[in-house]
Amino acid sequence: MRRLTGPGRRTAAAAAIAALGLAGGTLLAVGSSDDARPAAATGSSDPVAAAPAAPVDEPPQPTLPAEGTVLPTPSSDVHVTIPAVGLDLPVLPLTPQHGVINPPTLTAAYWIEPYGDPVGSAGQADNTLYIAAHSTGTGEYGFDPLMASDGQGSSLDPGDVVEVSTPRGTVDYTVERTERYGKGELPDAAEVWQASPGRLVLLTCFQRGGGRASTENLVVFAQS
Repeated sequence: MRRLTGPGRRTAAAAAIAALGLAGGTLLAVGSSDDARPAAATGSSDPVAAAPAAPVDEPPQPTLPAEGTVLPTPSSDVHVTIPAVGLDLPVLPLTPQHGVINPPTLTAAYWIEPYGDPVGSAGQADNTLYIAAHSTGTGEYGFDPLMASDGQGSSLDPGDVVEVSTPRGTVDYTVERTERYGKGELPDAAEVWQASPGRLVLLTCFQRGGGRASTENLVVFAQS
């Protein structure tokens, strides 16, 4: 599987979604390869036709820390904040490695560099901004606050605001809807991978609670 040609590229590819077990939860790993289906190019409203998904090698599996251990939080001048659920995470860039998007920590979120970048105002956006983070089902890390406590859906509602702040300014995105996709469905979900300037998409594994394995991904669609 070939790598992406460069971090500045805006015609990226979404090849596959792989789940990794983690102490009752699962981790998000998004495959990305030039040999697979590219997402829509900047300025186009239509996704490029899909090619068969390529296999993804499982990345190294992080583990939950021992009880009482406090994990360090990376420093970043970019943050994603969702006041409705009390979420505030630093956001760092992440370029796919060996065809896999796998956030390296549990205490931060990551924008996927082949797509849109965080901007200081909505008018500066040139593509969809994708932000991915792990969820663990423990309520303590990453995008855990996006899960409803009853394990039946997302804690976010249409109209909730997601703030992405940078040194150049803050953009407010209004949640339009949340969707759950089976682990094998997300790579072919054209509506997820469309290039749409001013749109924000949050990606994580959907955690059902009670130590049950995750079989779906949670996707949050928001618009500035």
